Amino acid sequence: MSKFTESERAAMAEELAANGFNSLLRLIVLHDKNIPDVTRAKYKVGTYCCASGSAIKSWSKHGLRGVYVERALEFAACYCLSIKAHQLQPTKAIVEQWLEYDYNLVKSGRAKASTFNGWDIAARGVIGKPSIKTANFECSMSVGEM
Repeated sequence: MSKFTESERAAMAEELAANGFNSLLRLIVLHDKNIPDVTRAKYKVGTYCCASGSAIKSWSKHGLRGVYVERALEFAACYCLSIKAHQLQPTKAIVEQWLEYDYNLVKSGRAKASTFNGWDIAARGVIGKPSIKTANFECSMSVGEM
């Protein structure tokens, strides 16, 4: 039984997925001289994945979902990039580990070192960290499910 709420897990999964996708974009820019910036890299990945414009636009904020994870990994393999599925779509265990790490930072008085803003204030009583109300709970549930 997890000591974290569903909204906290969903927010962390979304944050980790977005971080993974943005890291992939930076790696592509580093490895392809014909792609000068992350905007162009995002477009190239989106084209390879056959994604709509709105889906591509949401990836930087919410991360990849479903079949797009596998297609993005295929694209990364073209450049021999060392990125794995759990970086783009974090598992429940990874989400729990990051929540535990961040919670320990906040609990020990080092809240400024924390980057996660998804704490459920009512459940935690965490002071100094605002709750994320923007996490798309419905979509985020598929991110950590493996």
